[in-house]
Order: sequence, then C-alpha cells, then structure tokens
Amino acid sequence: MQLPYSVRTLGYRLLAPFSVRIRSGVNRGYRWSLASTGRGYGSGRFGRDRLGTLAALVCRGGCFWDLGAHKGFMTLAASRLVGPTGRVVSIEPGRANLAFLRRHVRWNDTANVVIVPMAIDERAGRVAFGGRGDTLAYQVGLGDELVEAETVPGIMKRYDVPAPTFVKMDIEGREAHALRGALPVLPDDAGLLISVHGPELLEEVRTILGGRDFRLYESAELALRPSGRRTTWGGDHDLLALGPARAHEPAEIHALDLIRDEG
Repeated sequence: MQLPYSVRTLGYRLLAPFSVRIRSGVNRGYRWSLASTGRGYGSGRFGRDRLGTLAALVCRGGCFWDLGAHKGFMTLAASRLVGPTGRVVSIEPGRANLAFLRRHVRWNDTANVVIVPMAIDERAGRVAFGGRGDTLAYQVGLGDELVEAETVPGIMKRYDVPAPTFVKMDIEGREAHALRGALPVLPDDAGLLISVHGPELLEEVRTILGGRDFRLYESAELALRPSGRRTTWGGDHDLLALGPARAHEPAEIHALDLIRDEG
C-alpha cells in the first residue's frame, strides 16, 4: 500500500539532506541522497545496462549531454567517465528533480558538470511540465509547472558549452523534437543513447538519424517487439545511435548487455 502523497513528500524533505555512499557500479563511492535510494540508486544497480554502455563508449575529454537528467545518476557517471578535461551538460527542467540534481553535483565536487534548468525541445519558448506519479515520468506538455525550453544550439550559445560528443536522452516523448533541434550541431562522430517512448516515435527517430547515416542498434528489450514476443510497447526502450564518422566494431556493440546479439 502506497503512503499518501503528503506523507511521502514530508519524508523526502526530512531525508533529502542526508547522504549515503553508492555501493557499486560506475558511481561507486559517490554521495547520494538518503531520500532517493530506492530503484537501485543506493546500490548502484539502477540502469546498469545503460551505464555499461556508457562506460564502453563515452570517451575521456568528451562533452556528454544528459537530456532529462532527473536527479543526476547518469550525470555523475558521465562526470567520472569524461574525466576532469571533459564536460557534462546536465539538462533538467523540474523543480523537485533540480533540487536533488544540484545537491548531488555539489556533494560530489563534480566541477566538470554544467546544470541547465530547462527543457530541451525543437524550439525555444515556455512550456508546461509535470505529470502524475513518479518524477521519472514527468514530461513536457503535462502538469502545471511552466518551464523554459531551449534547443541544443541555443543552450550551447547561452551556456558556452561544446557540441555533444555523446548524448543520453530520456525525455518522455520529446525525442524527435529534441533531435530535430540538435541536428545542425550534432557531430558525425557523436553517439546517442535514446530512450524511445512509443513505436511512432521510434520510426521518427530512425528517420531523423537515418538521414545523417547514423548506425542504429536496438536494445534487447526493443528487439523483442518485431519478433512477436511483445505485443504492447510497455514503457521505454533504448536505441543506440553511432555517427558515420565514429570508429567502432559492430561485434563489440552487440556484446554489450544492453544490445541484442545478432551474431
């Protein structure tokens, strides 16, 4: 039985200032809020397959963009992976998530992280943001929170940050909008890990990236759909995209836990 929202909110406020150390994985040793240790954050197991993919493909000294940073778990991992000479652009519009994101970045002295309190979209403007339930599922177009939206080129100019060498995108249905806005500045050797939120969006994303000759790899979960073993979408599934100028061995990509093995 789930506790009432008011009780859960009070618990968050009381526990948020206290930290624990993440116990395993790429983020091992980082401080994380006691109020948000569920879902595998405290253990370090949250998004383990995604983190394994990032660890294999994110280069030191690069510029990692975290689109939909939530509370900063992937941002912290990226900060460690790009190293002190790299940059992380961490984009999150929601007030509640931003409070945790800023705390986690501050606690862990991740000086290579730039936090952008905006939504990412195809064009700049003001948009509604929010939703019901877990903040992981908050999205543009829902809720009563008005936030500023900006494009990838707009953020580059406003925050004086480089174009992304790698992008993690989890923005609850705005994938195609963000990609269209980013396309003019996306390097040919960039990598993207995109959480796709529906079959129509998947086809849009394929078309956009296919126009730039990106090589696309389906996650194991996504690969179940064409086989008939999955009849409904059921959440979000990952698509890995690697630019035409990026040197990589397909066999190594297929060996990743996140990606299906095509032999």
